[in-house]
Amino acid sequence: MGVHHLPADLPAFLIHAQRQPFVLGQFDCSLVIADWWLANHGVDPAADIRGTYSSQAECNALLRQHGGLPRLIARMARRVGAVRTADPQPGDFAIIRAPTLWAAAIRTPTCRWAVKEGDGLTAIRSPLRVVAAWSITKEN
Repeated sequence: MGVHHLPADLPAFLIHAQRQPFVLGQFDCSLVIADWWLANHGVDPAADIRGTYSSQAECNALLRQHGGLPRLIARMARRVGAVRTADPQPGDFAIIRAPTLWAAAIRTPTCRWAVKEGDGLTAIRSPLRVVAAWSITKEN
């Protein structure tokens, strides 16, 4: 597998994400990966949902409407031409299953998964499962 060449600075992006407060509909786990795609490609895969929910009840209703978090993220990825990968590299994004949550996450340079939770990022070394992953690059 070739080396990823990311236009955006992943460590700087993760530091920025770490410092931002968690706000549903503005800066949550799904929107962080959308922001990462936007930083790399200039297109927002979450433009249609960004700012449309601000409470957990509204978020849950949105997720139900789209068939759950994995389907929502898959739809966002398809919309912008993201390519599925079985070998996620730093900068790639995924839906992961951890012991206490399902989440949208970004693969870090230390091969952990960064998930926006609370007022920081949670680094998950070994999720129970990587449900689906996409390359941040558009190469096939």
